[in-house]
Amino acid sequence: MRGKNLMQSFARNTTSAIAVFLIAGAAFGDEDGRKLLDLEPMVPGPIITLGELDDRGGGFDASGVTLMAWLPLNNFPGGHGSGNDCWGYVSPSGREYAIMGLERGYGFVEITDPANPVIVASISGPTSLWHDVKVIGNYAYGVSEGGSGIQVMDLSDIDNGNVTLVRNQMSGGHASTHNIVANPDAGTLFLCGANIANGGLVNLDMSDPTRPTVSGAWSNMYVHDAQVVSYTQGPYAGREIAFCASGFNNGWDSTGLRIVDVTNKSNMFTIATYFYTSPAYSHQVWISPDKQYAYLDDELDEDFGLVPTTTTRIIDISNLSNPVQVGTFTSNVPAIDHNLYTRDQYIFEANYTSGLRVFDASDPVHPVQIAYFDTYPSDDAPAFNGAWSCYPYFPSGTVIVSDINRGLFVLRIDAIDADKLDVQLVGSPPEMLDPNGGTTLQATIVEQGETIEPGGVQLVVVDGEGIAHTVAGVETGPGSYSFASPVLACADQVEYYIEAQAASGAYYYAPLTAPSVGYSAIVASQAVPTFEDNFESNTGWTTASTASDGQWTRGVPAGGGDRGDPAQDYDGSGRCYLTDNVDGNSDVDDGAVTLTSPAMDATGGEVFLNYARWYSNTAGAAPQEDIFTVEVSNDNGSTWSTLEVVGPTGPEVFGGWVYKSFAISDVFPTPSNQFRVRFTASDFGSGSVVEAAVDAVSLVVYECDVPPECVADRTGDGVLDFFDILDFLSDFTAQDPSADIVQDGVFDFFDVLEYLSMFAAGCP
Repeated sequence: MRGKNLMQSFARNTTSAIAVFLIAGAAFGDEDGRKLLDLEPMVPGPIITLGELDDRGGGFDASGVTLMAWLPLNNFPGGHGSGNDCWGYVSPSGREYAIMGLERGYGFVEITDPANPVIVASISGPTSLWHDVKVIGNYAYGVSEGGSGIQVMDLSDIDNGNVTLVRNQMSGGHASTHNIVANPDAGTLFLCGANIANGGLVNLDMSDPTRPTVSGAWSNMYVHDAQVVSYTQGPYAGREIAFCASGFNNGWDSTGLRIVDVTNKSNMFTIATYFYTSPAYSHQVWISPDKQYAYLDDELDEDFGLVPTTTTRIIDISNLSNPVQVGTFTSNVPAIDHNLYTRDQYIFEANYTSGLRVFDASDPVHPVQIAYFDTYPSDDAPAFNGAWSCYPYFPSGTVIVSDINRGLFVLRIDAIDADKLDVQLVGSPPEMLDPNGGTTLQATIVEQGETIEPGGVQLVVVDGEGIAHTVAGVETGPGSYSFASPVLACADQVEYYIEAQAASGAYYYAPLTAPSVGYSAIVASQAVPTFEDNFESNTGWTTASTASDGQWTRGVPAGGGDRGDPAQDYDGSGRCYLTDNVDGNSDVDDGAVTLTSPAMDATGGEVFLNYARWYSNTAGAAPQEDIFTVEVSNDNGSTWSTLEVVGPTGPEVFGGWVYKSFAISDVFPTPSNQFRVRFTASDFGSGSVVEAAVDAVSLVVYECDVPPECVADRTGDGVLDFFDILDFLSDFTAQDPSADIVQDGVFDFFDVLEYLSMFAAGCP
């Protein structure tokens, strides 16, 4: 806590906000209490527009974004000391309006011309740091933790500067609310974190849009925020599904993602519960437009030091009954991620002290930051000032950001509108490339303001020694290209990407992370598993321990994601090995625990060891002091070699499944049939919470087919031409053994005839 900021906050408007907050009955123990204690004063000033700026960022740190206008809080009528949520509205005439949540209500700003915003109306509301607003049809619905139920605001005459408060609607004992959720496709509205129904997801009957009435609830637990969507195809066609950032005890306990079927408002039920890695407080979730992935913001993991930088979870929801975390993304600063929204292939995220961050999620598992606008100039610390939310859905492409201290920002995202080549790999990236070459890849390239340089499209394969092999793309149609992978060394681990050069000289790539990070592949003709263990049965693993607690146990994870435990196994089979499989305060203490495999046969080709591991050492009195070790033996355990050491610090000590693959020949030049692997987690010295798990162990032989020799290709350049014939005749005249084609020890007409026959037939 920063005492200076706290004193400044209480000296201004925060005292009344705290009073209303407590009187309304909201739980000061939830994460929002931290906002009150962190609040800095608002920053006053005149409205600033594009024509008055010396640079595109208006003096704010920005990349790929132009500041069209900035409306500080003091310009909104009502005397507001802080800002909060924002949303948008487009009138039937096509004019665009920003709705800004304020300490004492809402402001309505026309931004049809984003460089000339006009505050057209304001509506008073209860004094509170928290207001939230959504739009259904021509009505805006606002809620607050300060009370007043649902403020129903009529937007039908906003083009004439008139916004009317229809009523403060209360029903079913409802008064205060943290969030309101709209599903415009179904015309439905829900409350989150209200003073009724255990703070759960509360449905509102919208038969009269001016009187939203409480009618049914999913009250299993507290829901901090949610997105509700309608499914129109697939197994959930016709269903309305809610994705809830939720937990017990106002969201603190068992915090995570709940997927809830809310189609029948009198019988809403849970489809799945998911606990992501390193949880602190599940805050907000929004899904990709294709409904395949959920992006989840945890509001306190950065503040608690559970992750080193802004970390947003990526959860595969293609199977609603079995969500799985498949990654994270970050802006590489310490700020807290707060509210995000998706539009097309982009993610727009308001991250408190680091402002708006824009990511290209063309690869939905590896979003790449392409633009930002930092609304909080002081720093990027994990604190609760700066950008509260954003709204990216205006047809014009204008994006607004609501800032706690500085009001409303109206932005143009140049990085999205900029000229470029859109390079996309067709289909899933191959995970194996044929050693003999010829694995076919296809790509599409769309010219968006840029044009393709003739001959500027190629496949680049970087082998294990860092040597780049390039293959020119063959244009198969307008904007469509085909590539055949080059000849590569068997069992090599390579990266590859598509590169397109524009006429301007700029380069564009698939994936977006290239050339620094490309697609990964193994060079092989086929992969043959020789050992696979998902730990559903006992295959002969042994355990040893010098610790007082935290022994390795095979079973279904029981920790629920608490205190560094995995919430579930890696491969979905159910069981894994993990340290002391109980719920609650039990982990590795005062020693080391070791899990050792049975002997495995690592002979017979290029063999890779694969496994998934989980390791957490970030909680307790002495976090990030211990390590997790993986060792291998080629002599049935008589001697051991270290394969990898995880920790004591680094990105893989915060929990989360990490899949690893190693070529055994890199450790043992001649692998044996007495190969073993062992995993050791330890806690020495000062006590800390150490949890580990292992799953999906396998040995895989990567085999490479040897192509038949092309005898006719004498020069070995892959092309049959006049030079091959000359080479043969030269060797024939010299009676070189290679020219004895029929292999009868005689150099005669039959050798010439056989060679010419092979030449005419071509290479296989």
